[in-house]
Amino acid sequence: MHILLSNKKFNLNYFSIEEIEAGISLKGSEVKSLILANASIDQSFVAFKKNEAYIINMYIAPYNGVKNVNNLAESRSRKLLLHKNEIIRIQYLVKKKRLTLIPKSVYLLKNKIKILICLAKSKKSYDKREENKKKDMLRESKKY
Repeated sequence: MHILLSNKKFNLNYFSIEEIEAGISLKGSEVKSLILANASIDQSFVAFKKNEAYIINMYIAPYNGVKNVNNLAESRSRKLLLHKNEIIRIQYLVKKKRLTLIPKSVYLLKNKIKILICLAKSKKSYDKREENKKKDMLRESKKY
């Protein structure tokens, strides 16, 4: 497994409840651009349309080596490849427990690009402050 992208602010802003591996539908030069890590998933999220999962706001820069005939939009929504019963279960959890689906990382697995999406709950400001206090205490204890 070779990690191409990761959401650096995920652990700062969210509690991870469950991780789900999904394929992603890409076109042409988007694959080469992703392999070169010319992309970002920091502002992206997963939404459902007609019982299909899509990743919204995932930025993939155009690949310079190929003449773009299609002129694909950089932040277009891309379909996630999941089983139907997985989608139904995830939709149920998102609605019932009021969770969000956030991409955590994009990686290469057996020459296929996969995306790790997480059912997550957002952290409140007081949760973030407690976490910072714990980190500070650990840092102080390591000094001595």
